[in-house]
Amino acid sequence: MDLFSHALLAYILGSFLCLDKKLLAALVLGGIAPDLDFLIAWINNVYPTTFLLVHRGITHTLFFGFFFALLILYLASREQIKSFLCRFIKFDLDFSATSMAFVYAGVLLHLFVDYTTTRGVPLFYPWQAVRYSANIFSQIEPIMLIASLLVLAVLVRGRSRIKFNKNIFMVFLLFFLIVGGIRIEGKAAAGEFFNGQNAEIYPDSNLFSWVILENDSDQFLVYKYDFIKGNVTNSSAFAKITVASSITQAQIAIDAAEKLPLVLLFRWRAYAVAINATSQNGSWIIDYYDPLVKAQMTNSWRFFRPALKGYGSVRVRVENGVARVED
Repeated sequence: MDLFSHALLAYILGSFLCLDKKLLAALVLGGIAPDLDFLIAWINNVYPTTFLLVHRGITHTLFFGFFFALLILYLASREQIKSFLCRFIKFDLDFSATSMAFVYAGVLLHLFVDYTTTRGVPLFYPWQAVRYSANIFSQIEPIMLIASLLVLAVLVRGRSRIKFNKNIFMVFLLFFLIVGGIRIEGKAAAGEFFNGQNAEIYPDSNLFSWVILENDSDQFLVYKYDFIKGNVTNSSAFAKITVASSITQAQIAIDAAEKLPLVLLFRWRAYAVAINATSQNGSWIIDYYDPLVKAQMTNSWRFFRPALKGYGSVRVRVENGVARVED
C-alpha cells in the first residue's frame, strides 16, 4: 500500500480513539516509518549484501521494524529536526515510553496492511526471510491512492472542521472495506476459474483484474483474468531457462552468478525467476527476469511501468569465472 494510505489509516484510528496530539503523531509516525526504508536502502546500492536492505525488507519486520521506528521517533522528536519539519506540517512528539508504544502500534498496523498486499512482508526476519502475504490488494492500489490523496486534500482544506473530518474518516473506511470486498470476491472467482491447476493468483493494478502464474514443467504461464467478464483476457508463456549455446558452459556461468548478493535478493523478491543465458565474445550474459512482472509491464498502464521495472530483471556478466551485475 502507498505511504498516503498508511498515514491516513493510522490517523483515522488515532482520531477515533481520541488520542492526544503527541500520541496521535506517534501512531502516524509508526504507520509510515517502515516505508522510510529509502533512508537505508541506498547502502545496498553502494555495497550489495544479502541483508534485506531493500523496500519491504528489514524495516517491514516485527523485530527490526520496532528499532527502526524508534530511531525515527528519536530523530523526529529532537527540537532542531522537529522545528524544521513543523514548517511543512504541524505536529508534536516526545521520546517517551508511551510514544514508543504507539509508534510500534503504528508499525504493526503498517505490517498488517502490507500483509494484505502482493509481495507481503518478511515478518520474522532475521530468523526467516519468508514473505507473508494474503495477496488481496495490489502492492500499489491505484484507487486507494487516489482516495487517500482526495481525503488528504479535504483534511488540509478544512483542518478546523473536526466533525466534518470525522464524517470523511467514516467514508474512507467504508470505501476501504468496499475495495477489499471487491478484491476478495475477485480472487475467489479467479481461484474457481483456475481450480485444479498449479497456479498462484495475484491482484493486478486494475481493481477488477487478477494475474495468474502457472508453474508448468519447463515454462511459466501468465494469465490475466477479468473479474467482470469472468474470463482470461491475456496469456503469455516464458521458458524457465533459455540457452543460446552450450548448456554445460551456461550452467557454470549461472552457478557463478547465483553467488552474487543482488541475484539472491532478486530471487527473494521475485514471484518466479526465469533465466536467459547467451554467450558473447567469450563471456556469458545471464538475464534473470520475473515472468509475471514482465507480463505486467507489457499490459499495465504506462504510469506504473517505471515502478515495476526495478522488480523485473537483473543482468549479470560472467567472464573468466567472475560474475558482476551490469547496470
